[in-house]
Amino acid sequence: MIILHKFPSAWGMPGSISPPCQKLETWFRIAGLPYEVAPFPSPVPAPKGKWPYIEDDGVVIADSTLIVEHLRRTRGVDPDRNLTPAERAIGLAFRRLFKESLFWLIIQIRHRDDAGFAIYKHVLWSLLAPGVPLDQVGEDVKDAVNGIRKAMIEQMHGAGMGRHTAEEVHELGTADLLAVSDFLGDKPYFFGDEPTGIDATAWAYLSHVIDLPLDSPSTQVARNTKNLVEYCRRMRARYFPEVPYYSEAA
Repeated sequence: MIILHKFPSAWGMPGSISPPCQKLETWFRIAGLPYEVAPFPSPVPAPKGKWPYIEDDGVVIADSTLIVEHLRRTRGVDPDRNLTPAERAIGLAFRRLFKESLFWLIIQIRHRDDAGFAIYKHVLWSLLAPGVPLDQVGEDVKDAVNGIRKAMIEQMHGAGMGRHTAEEVHELGTADLLAVSDFLGDKPYFFGDEPTGIDATAWAYLSHVIDLPLDSPSTQVARNTKNLVEYCRRMRARYFPEVPYYSEAA
């Protein structure tokens, strides 16, 4: 049995509050692979200090992309098996867009934008102090969360995106979102009538822009882009029907 180590869900997000964790769990469901979720915090340390990671027959493997490649080899499953070489190349390029560009927009919204962090920090408090009412969270937890914010902003700066103004980050992020919308068009999934591996990645990142109760210029554009909203709802209904929307769960 595959044991999945991930950040838990919050705000009704399916799978996880972390896009890479949600991506991997969605890929499991697209591929039809059974798995179990480890308790959080995990008893097995993260081998690269990052989530998600898995245990597979006693072997610990980190990084969602490397995990997917491992499971393709060892389980003989491949949601991309019917794609053409050109479609596989397009899927790879879009995965890079989501993981290496749109990811930083999410960090901007959650951490670098003061208004977003003022809300998102409560999620981090709850992860570090489960079961503790927000008004009773200790200063040690608050300091740790502020440290997480500082580290994420420093990573964003090191990657280059954090050297832009907030307005420029949202401009770049909006261009990514509209490019995805243009490619998706009126197709139900990225490459037609059935989901493939890119849909696990695309939905995980798009839903973390559209469905979280945080506001920004980019989220406003995404929420007003009909095919992106419908795509997120379609993926959630198909793969996480047990998870209601945040507005329905509140």
